[in-house]
Amino acid sequence: MSVHDLLSLSLLKEHPSVAFRAAWVLEEVAYTFPDSFVPYLKPFVAHLHEQQNLSCQRHFTKILMRCTNPKTGIGYRAAWQVIPDREQVVETIFDWLISPRTPVAVQVNCLDVLLHLQAEFDWIKEELQAQVEYLLLDGSAAMQSRGKRVLNKVSKKKP
Repeated sequence: MSVHDLLSLSLLKEHPSVAFRAAWVLEEVAYTFPDSFVPYLKPFVAHLHEQQNLSCQRHFTKILMRCTNPKTGIGYRAAWQVIPDREQVVETIFDWLISPRTPVAVQVNCLDVLLHLQAEFDWIKEELQAQVEYLLLDGSAAMQSRGKRVLNKVSKKKP
């Protein structure tokens, strides 16, 4: 099965369990075989906003955490730089972050993706800080832990 097939299956709305399993394998490919995933980063990003399956969003955000991490491999860094609609990624991730139906596991991954992208989009810092502070008001233990770490890193960044 190809990465293209996995991406297509992970977007299936009619079969959520198939979509979940495909998204999980897609994440495994992205982490274990980055050279196989890199050519599909552009279509992955192009279809990101279509992903409505909350379980799949967890795997999609983990893939984005890997691709956007400043310490990631040269393949991901180079592939990320040629993505034309990177700001759409930021908007989608903020949408997932603030949605009341989004599970905490997805939300905390969103925090890391946005933290990684704040150097590229300077407007993220202020919005991310405000969202984290709001989420910390009654957040779970996972949100408290990751949120505080993200706030600490955001406050250390120079404007």
